[in-house]
Amino acid sequence: MVSRYCLEAVMQNISAQDTLIRKLTTHSRLSTAESAAIAELPARIMNYERGSFISRQTDFARDAFVVLTGIACQQQTTRAGARQILTVYLSGDVANVDPGFAGESQDVIAITPVEVALISLDALNHIFTEFPNVGTAFRREAASELALLQSRLVSLGRCNARQRIARFACEMASRQRASGGSEPEFIEWPWTQEELGDLTGLTAVHVNRTLKSLREDGVLALSRGRLQVTDWNAIEFAAGLNRNSTDQKRPALHKCLADLSLQPTQAEYRSI
Repeated sequence: MVSRYCLEAVMQNISAQDTLIRKLTTHSRLSTAESAAIAELPARIMNYERGSFISRQTDFARDAFVVLTGIACQQQTTRAGARQILTVYLSGDVANVDPGFAGESQDVIAITPVEVALISLDALNHIFTEFPNVGTAFRREAASELALLQSRLVSLGRCNARQRIARFACEMASRQRASGGSEPEFIEWPWTQEELGDLTGLTAVHVNRTLKSLREDGVLALSRGRLQVTDWNAIEFAAGLNRNSTDQKRPALHKCLADLSLQPTQAEYRSI
């Protein structure tokens, strides 16, 4: 299943470069010349089946990639074979822009069938040199990813199972809404219980019990790869997200965006 945003991208034949520009301009202003430079970036389109590696940590990084459709994740695996999912990539997200010191890639795997655009790191670095503001936009994008990673670290270290699952549901809904991917109460939810366990640090059995509890309490509903948030205030409470007295007039979705270190888009602010 792909989100509405993914379907629109296919139907309208939106290029990889347009997807990248759209993503960057959610938080940065780009001049006509800067947008034109991004639009001229060479990109190779690749498709990956669910469970396929898009990149491996043992590979030498030559390309960044933009997720066009589907969901992918960055992961690390211990020597004993235990996996921890670190980062989730949705449509429009950019990965592998800043490889490690040794130039290694990241372990990135497809959670759903994924279409990505590979963009040469050399071409990107050339644009960063010629247009420093584009480099700043990419750094802002990286800072947003870091903020989400920090939020997930807090979740792993200081939240109970119910809060971890609810916070992740809030994150997915907020991010898909911000990218135009879905209505706020409906979330693309392709995750198996094992994958959710690898993301939240829980066993599959514990994930199953927690989801059942949230369903029975009327917080959310699951059906055929979609999760419906039936009560935003309830899921915000279940997630243990901060309530700010100055935010009481803002819809719960927008409060979740702020609490998860995600900023509402300008269109969302206008709707408040």
